[in-house]
Amino acid sequence: MGEYFEDVPTDRDENLQYRLTLREKAVKSSDFRKAMMVACRDDVLFWLSAWCWVFEPRKLRDANGKPLPQIMPFIPWSHQVPIIRELRENLGYRDIGIEKSRGEGASWIGIMLALHDWIFQELATIGIVSKDMNAVDKHDDPDSVLWKAEWQLSKLPPWMVGVRNKDWKRSVTDHSFTNLRNRSTIVGSAATGDVASGGRKLWFLMDELAKFPRGPDEEAMASTQFVTESRLVVSTPKGADGAYYKFMHEPSDMLRLTLDWRDNPSRNLGLYRYSKGQAIATSPETNPLPPQYDPPNQDVKDRWERLLKKGFKLEGTVRSEWYDRQCDRPRATPQSIAQELDRNYGGSRFKIFHAEFFERADDTTMTPWHRGHMDYNKETLDPQFSVDPEGPIRLWTALTPQKRVGPHQFVMGADISTGLGGASTSNSVVVAFDQVTQEQVLELATSTMPPADFADLCVAIAKWLNNAFLAWEHNGPGAAFTKRVLEMNYDHLYHRQVHWKRGAKVHHEVGWVTRKETKEMMFDDFQHRVKTSEVTLRSRELVAECQQYVRLNGKIEHVQSATSKDDATSGEAHGDRVIAGCVALQAMIQRPASKQGLEDRRPDPPSGTLAARMREWEAEQQTDRDPWDETTSFEMAHGKQW
Repeated sequence: MGEYFEDVPTDRDENLQYRLTLREKAVKSSDFRKAMMVACRDDVLFWLSAWCWVFEPRKLRDANGKPLPQIMPFIPWSHQVPIIRELRENLGYRDIGIEKSRGEGASWIGIMLALHDWIFQELATIGIVSKDMNAVDKHDDPDSVLWKAEWQLSKLPPWMVGVRNKDWKRSVTDHSFTNLRNRSTIVGSAATGDVASGGRKLWFLMDELAKFPRGPDEEAMASTQFVTESRLVVSTPKGADGAYYKFMHEPSDMLRLTLDWRDNPSRNLGLYRYSKGQAIATSPETNPLPPQYDPPNQDVKDRWERLLKKGFKLEGTVRSEWYDRQCDRPRATPQSIAQELDRNYGGSRFKIFHAEFFERADDTTMTPWHRGHMDYNKETLDPQFSVDPEGPIRLWTALTPQKRVGPHQFVMGADISTGLGGASTSNSVVVAFDQVTQEQVLELATSTMPPADFADLCVAIAKWLNNAFLAWEHNGPGAAFTKRVLEMNYDHLYHRQVHWKRGAKVHHEVGWVTRKETKEMMFDDFQHRVKTSEVTLRSRELVAECQQYVRLNGKIEHVQSATSKDDATSGEAHGDRVIAGCVALQAMIQRPASKQGLEDRRPDPPSGTLAARMREWEAEQQTDRDPWDETTSFEMAHGKQW
């Protein structure tokens, strides 16, 4: 890439004068025009800053408060310059993902780079893909991608781009531009599985991939993979799901780039951290606080107070006056700002579980102390636990040499799936807590066990956990689970109250039923008790699944099941551990531990420590007379099995 860009003024007024001089020289001299074509071809930043324009429909002001025109010279911001250089060097050779705050100009940059290849390179074939055809090409909509391209061409001199319908053509029907001088093309497409059916491409611009409909987004990415070596994927995050989320997070050799508002010189003036009611400049020498922030005047304090009431977290966050104004606008929420400005995938919807929840939960998760599987008598469901490093049961509690738990009280919660297996099946999960300390002690997840078989396994585990108090979600596949549990006559079960339609008579039925109002309550209880350290989570997988619950249209939804239209993705992470944990907590609330148990119970020490070995020895002494150890030789000889 050439270095002509270094000579271009970045001050707007000086830049406009520089452009005028170039145009006047080009009108007078064909040699100068040829030199300009070489310079623009070799240095895309020179072409952008000396010849291209940008259309800004919003009424904006500069740093001095002076209104800006709607049509402005395209002078790259300082944080855009290295991004553009990286793009020019890598486009055509590898996949590139740009994660951006809203309004950072990434879509304009992608369009400009497509036009640069279209003008200056022989036989360049570029595809541009957006969420639907209106977003791709709508002749009267400045937000559509090809409208921007056509508008830009209208601002460039004819000696550079040629004469329309003579040197280049625009097809509204085919959504394409064709350069007749060098046979380069730009073709726009909507997000479908047929997006690349037109043949090979030098590179694709996938504009705002996170906003593509779920299902078609995956199809568009799959369709483009084998017809090009390079896809420029540009988007603001929108949820912890979909093709864009996977593209940006799965390990790969793609080039990852970021355009963040904190690096934007028009938005980061007076960048600061909020701490105890004060603004502390992040770079006091080079980027000092605005006068009204040093110290904060009453208007600034009032704004901070409004933001706190709206649910914004101020303490420790990096902010600026511009950012504060965006947060303070009507209908701005912590979730919308997280999505549009802070590039927060999980925060781009109304996350159910807050940052404080994860701060606490992340501090308590740990690797399981033991793993194994549960064998049991098929008729009586009497259990026998076997240690197995690859076993599906994960434990965070001490075991005796007989592979029994200590004399504790336990409660279990279960979420039931169909157990059909395959990618489209969610997990059946059981989660257990110590009923006294409310620490998680067990977790098991399986997608291949039918509800009735899973009921047998859960009853066996409950027996092994000293006849644990067992609760489960009765909805859907849970009905078959309920039927089997009742058949096995296990009676230490959670019962819900059922009010008859007429009169005040109440009866009780087994199992938890999740409805909108009970779901709100169970999630609220779960979050509150983890945040306040009343409940201790151990499973990293359970905590990770909490990230996937959002509020959509006023309801708690799991982000994957709420947005996926493709059954092949619905079983990847269904949030079943969270439901099982919430149900277990409701069982603990209904059946609290005895006061004696609370007084006597000591927390389990970490596995492998001297304290843990002493605890296991104590438990062994108390279980010496356990029925497990009283199996007679006669019984063993006559086939008593586990």
